[in-house]
Amino acid sequence: MTEGLVLPSQIPWAEIKGKDLEELLYWLFDSMGAKDLEWRKGGKGGGSSDQGRDLECSFYTSSPEGELIQQKWWVEAKGRTGTVDPADIKESVLNVSGIGDVDVLVIATNSQFSNPTRDWVKMWQEKHKRPLVKLWERSSLERLASKNPLAVIRLYSKALSGQGKLEVARTKFWNYATYTDKPLLEEIWKNKENLTVSHESLFALIASEMANGDIARRSWAATATNEELLNTIMHGLMNWFYIFFRINEAGSRQSPIRESFSYLLLAAVDRVGAKTVSTLINNVLDDFHGKKLDPVGRKFILEPMIKTLIGEIRDVCTDDCARISTHPNFLTKSEIVRYWDRLVIKGIEEKIDDRVLTIEAFTAKCEIGLANGEKKHCPICFIENPEKKVFASLKTVEEIVKARKHKK
Repeated sequence: MTEGLVLPSQIPWAEIKGKDLEELLYWLFDSMGAKDLEWRKGGKGGGSSDQGRDLECSFYTSSPEGELIQQKWWVEAKGRTGTVDPADIKESVLNVSGIGDVDVLVIATNSQFSNPTRDWVKMWQEKHKRPLVKLWERSSLERLASKNPLAVIRLYSKALSGQGKLEVARTKFWNYATYTDKPLLEEIWKNKENLTVSHESLFALIASEMANGDIARRSWAATATNEELLNTIMHGLMNWFYIFFRINEAGSRQSPIRESFSYLLLAAVDRVGAKTVSTLINNVLDDFHGKKLDPVGRKFILEPMIKTLIGEIRDVCTDDCARISTHPNFLTKSEIVRYWDRLVIKGIEEKIDDRVLTIEAFTAKCEIGLANGEKKHCPICFIENPEKKVFASLKTVEEIVKARKHKK
């Protein structure tokens, strides 16, 4: 589904010239899967008047024998206020045709090509089979931008619809093994009632929330039906190896993935019960891409997610336990306090009360001698506007560091 992901009217096409048009084309080709993507500076002919940068890339297709065939593309940007006339492209076409190894020449503009331009290209192409000349005007770029929203968000995020922003989150995770940042997660959450969320999108949102957001405030699993929740777990399990290998290859953090599976299992157990969830897991692993997964593979998948879930529950349950006294190992104190919030939908407008009550006993002694007596406040707890008192603030830090460091 690609329709409605981008709002073309929100893209300032008339202003996209020179470097802006070049950058848009670069990210469009990147999203389209182009390889060996690079700028070739100092181009001759028509490219010289358009910043002198020509984009080169390759696409690979499979032959009937299974061999990969390279197709070399050359791209030139023609940012214009009016239509692009034949004189604007003739020299570009003739120069590229003389190179010999270019298979496709794309001439892209933010406006339109005149009819004489189209006629000239058609006549030239009848006599020259190579390179294939493609004319991409505004309507072409609008269509490609709608199919490749990740390219748009890099430059014109306001042009993305709510569904388009969700697609960006999905694409970033599954195609590029990267997590969506908090501002975009907040935007998607605000519009969640109007979105169609697939199991891939749901997992991407949860993983990104674990990496960059607050799952207690935006409980994505709570917005899903029972069926959607179980389908997301099943899809995640089936793609476990793919996810971890891609995350590792991209150098992204792996802990959000373990935490995402733990969260999904927690939500599912709460909603449908342990028996249903364990049966689902066993069924997936018994028919893992057409065969039963061996014990080593099962352990590789199940151990991190189950241990994470058990560890989290242990931290929460022992926090106020009179029988067991221990330190949390998986969750912070704040996460423990708000742990069960991840199972319900909380309003985005709700403000988290992060105020801290601080009581000062003037009759007690300051351990390092910086605040003694009834009229002298603790200099680190009650300092106001430290950015306006840089030396005084740093001096206080220095004194505390010296005193506390030697007490260890």
